[in-house]
Amino acid sequence: MDNEDVNDKAVVAKFEKGIATVELQRGGGCKNCSMRGFCFSKSTPAVFHLPSDLDLKPGDEVELMISPEGRVAASLLIFGLPVVSMIIGFILASFFMSELGSIVFAFALMALSFLVVRYCDKKWGNKVKIEIVRKL
Repeated sequence: MDNEDVNDKAVVAKFEKGIATVELQRGGGCKNCSMRGFCFSKSTPAVFHLPSDLDLKPGDEVELMISPEGRVAASLLIFGLPVVSMIIGFILASFFMSELGSIVFAFALMALSFLVVRYCDKKWGNKVKIEIVRKL
């Protein structure tokens, strides 16, 4: 995968004392994704406060590099954990409950997994490596 595939564009909202406040623009892939409202709130952009040695001012476009490891981990957590939780919940519950009860339990466990995803985001979300690569 070349670096163009892992870089995103953002707009500088504020730049003070070497810290740039940038608003992430959704990538081209977001336009076609049916889950586009799931990753970011539809009405507010993703905002990051990033150190930078570049001469930036509000309105400048910058290129961000988000670590591929962070992207993969986030994708697995957001999309994989709920599905795995639902399957495991159904299998475990099927030993003790009827089919309908197993389905209800599976969906309840999936709902619980969304709380786990939220907790993980709050605890480790700021540890994903994001850098300003260059000014566009």
